[in-house]
Amino acid sequence: MSAVHSPTAETDEHRTEGPGLGTSLGIAVRLFVGWCCVLIGVFDLIAELDWRPGAVNGPYLIFHALLLVGGGLLLGLGWLAPRPGTGGYLAGGATFALGMLISAAPATTTVCCLPAYAGRHGFPFVFAAHNTSGRWHVDAPHLLADLMFWGCAGLIVLVLIARLRGHPESDEKTVGPLP
Repeated sequence: MSAVHSPTAETDEHRTEGPGLGTSLGIAVRLFVGWCCVLIGVFDLIAELDWRPGAVNGPYLIFHALLLVGGGLLLGLGWLAPRPGTGGYLAGGATFALGMLISAAPATTTVCCLPAYAGRHGFPFVFAAHNTSGRWHVDAPHLLADLMFWGCAGLIVLVLIARLRGHPESDEKTVGPLP
């Protein structure tokens, strides 16, 4: 044992621990998805501006505008540091789940995407359809797009509740910021 202190030895007072692998991975995924949503939203909104007047597709515009806002919120979650609490998580999850269920329940008159089927379901994109013989078809890419849409809507509700709720000091130990 040496009484001489080595300058390379770590001590408890000089050691700084990072957020950990799980938290870092969560942040990386959140930022990646956020950037993808922002880029897709911006590029597709710009492409939609190229359409002739009167030919604008409303659900398409709504989808990409919400994707742009949701992506921006994902990028800014670290800065916003929301603490939505249980109520915020429940409201965001309910928005997601009920949005998917309620938008898929009524048949839509959209002529796009599955014209061979009489009954089409989903918003903003038709992802499920059936014909008169009762045969059903699910379009996986449109289902994924609708899941993203309602996920962004749920995220907006979650962040709004967190911002309205503020940052109570007593709740710091139980509910931390989103990764």
